[in-house]
Amino acid sequence: MTDPHPDPERYWKHRRRLAYTAMAALLVTLAAALFAPIREAVIPLIEGLAWGFVVIVIGYYGNNAIESFTRRKP
Repeated sequence: MTDPHPDPERYWKHRRRLAYTAMAALLVTLAAALFAPIREAVIPLIEGLAWGFVVIVIGYYGNNAIESFTRRKP
């Protein structure tokens, strides 16, 4: 019989890579928004991408914070 709970460490490496890739993409998006000439029609796309990348990064660091908080002994 298999354990019904998945191993959280199994995909940890992939979550870290996804978070770092999202951080890099967020910086590239920010640089493009600040320094590249942008048409007004593209602004909602850039804003949506930035929010998507931010959600990934916040989810990664939030998960780290919750795990470190639950591992503390009273």
